[in-house]
Amino acid sequence: MSQNSSDIDSSTLEERALERLRGNVRSGYDRFYKRHYAYSAPSPGRYIWQWFWDACFHAVALSRLDTEMAKKELRDLIAPQRKDGFIGHITYWGWSGAVMSAVFMQGRLGEWRRRHSAMIQPPLLAQAIEAVHAHSGDQSFLTEMLPKAQAYYDWLARERDAAGDGLISIISPWESGLDNSPAFDEPLGLSNPSRMKVLLALRKLDWFNMLRGGNFDFRTIVRRDRFVVIEPMVNAIYADGLRSLARLHLAAGDETASLAADARAARVEASLNEHCWDQERGQYVYLWGKDRRPITLLTAPSLFPVILQDTPRERVATVVERHLVNKNEFWTHLPVPSVAASEPTFDPEGESLIWRGPVCMNLNWFLARGLRHHGFNAEADHIVSRSLESVNKNGFREFYSPNLGRGMRGTQFGWATVVVDMVR
Repeated sequence: MSQNSSDIDSSTLEERALERLRGNVRSGYDRFYKRHYAYSAPSPGRYIWQWFWDACFHAVALSRLDTEMAKKELRDLIAPQRKDGFIGHITYWGWSGAVMSAVFMQGRLGEWRRRHSAMIQPPLLAQAIEAVHAHSGDQSFLTEMLPKAQAYYDWLARERDAAGDGLISIISPWESGLDNSPAFDEPLGLSNPSRMKVLLALRKLDWFNMLRGGNFDFRTIVRRDRFVVIEPMVNAIYADGLRSLARLHLAAGDETASLAADARAARVEASLNEHCWDQERGQYVYLWGKDRRPITLLTAPSLFPVILQDTPRERVATVVERHLVNKNEFWTHLPVPSVAASEPTFDPEGESLIWRGPVCMNLNWFLARGLRHHGFNAEADHIVSRSLESVNKNGFREFYSPNLGRGMRGTQFGWATVVVDMVR
């Protein structure tokens, strides 16, 4: 029997979370940006740079713990934003940043001094800003951040919507945040790969996108048609972010901008339901390449459109009843595994190739919110209580075993602190 969230000492959990996020802070002065930075690194010794979606999850947790620190996290995240609105998925802060940017070869040629990559990550910037504004009530912070957030979502709509139907595409598994997911094996030309084969394939794709993809130019990459994927989780987070953006504009008193963001969100959600829903399987699928070939592997992203307000109630019910609470698929001891237990690629205890089974608290945060929105409160409560139980026993880890609940891989991991925002 799992603990109810009411059984968890939330004050102790919050103290531990704040201690973790403060303990992960890296600070210094960046000469290129002429800026004193101070962000919470994902995991000391393993991931020391500022990753986009990690920073957003840190800000969500910090909105409950230390709003000034949360604001600084987001301000540093946005500092390298280009004039066209783009924000890279990694910022390499500090004196060695330009060197590391060049070494990783994930940035545009000639832009290594800018210290950020040329790729995106799941776009939850608006959700993070909304959380910080909700807990701080700071209108000046909203006024400062809102134009930058709007520019970022405008960039996504302008630069990543290949078909003009609202759906955005990713050009690398790195962009999904789910780096080694088996859903990407086929587009990468892999079958039952080793860790080294996956890493080599990802690096080759980075080089391709730089050297033959027009220096990470999306239109060139689409024309080359090597790896362009419409991923259901990324698009669900994008649409959810647009809903947050609409509420932020309303809070700022701009009803016109709010209606525009809502309309864009509705378009993304409608396209997601039109193009990615597989009626026979009762799941959402990935779409790959110019001809949008479906990838039907059952993963956590296959469930993700349940977080959206316009997803039809009957489809949410189908996803929940057929897949989520199916003990042979996602209803493991600790839900929700990153790959369904029914898939041959399911590897619940694997720590070498990640995102092939283990649970991640940031995905559970999204899914619990979405389930509650659609009235599946018991299912959401179960996910939350098991998540809190695992964090309390194992600390803040990168992943957790879906079968045993034990902590896995990265330690002292910042994004797991988002569980403080799951306590009701």
